[in-house]
Amino acid sequence: MSRRAAKRYAKALVELSQESGILDTVYKQMQNILTTTTQNKDLKAVLHSPVVSLTDKLAVLKEVFSSADKIVLDFFEVLCDNKRISILSLVADEFIVHYKQLNNLQDAQVTTAVKMTKAIEEKVQAKVKAITGNTATITNIIDQNILGGFILRVNDLQFDASVQGNLNTLKRKLLK
Repeated sequence: MSRRAAKRYAKALVELSQESGILDTVYKQMQNILTTTTQNKDLKAVLHSPVVSLTDKLAVLKEVFSSADKIVLDFFEVLCDNKRISILSLVADEFIVHYKQLNNLQDAQVTTAVKMTKAIEEKVQAKVKAITGNTATITNIIDQNILGGFILRVNDLQFDASVQGNLNTLKRKLLK
């Protein structure tokens, strides 16, 4: 139920941000809000506590995110007024998802044995665009256990071109 409500609030905030011409700014702030609310255990506890009053929760949020745009600060008030402040991190997450859909963006993870060079990153970006039709934010994960090559993950797709993956495939074939 709360995920559905979070989607509605996020969609409303996206539309309001678009109308105000600050969608990109609010997107960056929602990324910050999501990171802060999920990683800070004390803030999470305050937002979910039935003992802390809504007024105090709002004051804490306005203090923690004092540099946020007025639309975001007003949005905190709307969530408090509707007693939905506990779903703030879900709303931020849904906002990010909605923003990425609007801008044809997606996340991709590339696992390599060594850090990717800029040239390789461009080739991976071109491959992701060819496969999905969208650009991606690429996160490079370094795992020396794959020995060489790479493993590309985009959404629910995975392409394993690692040396370790090829060795495992060969091992399974030989054991049959």
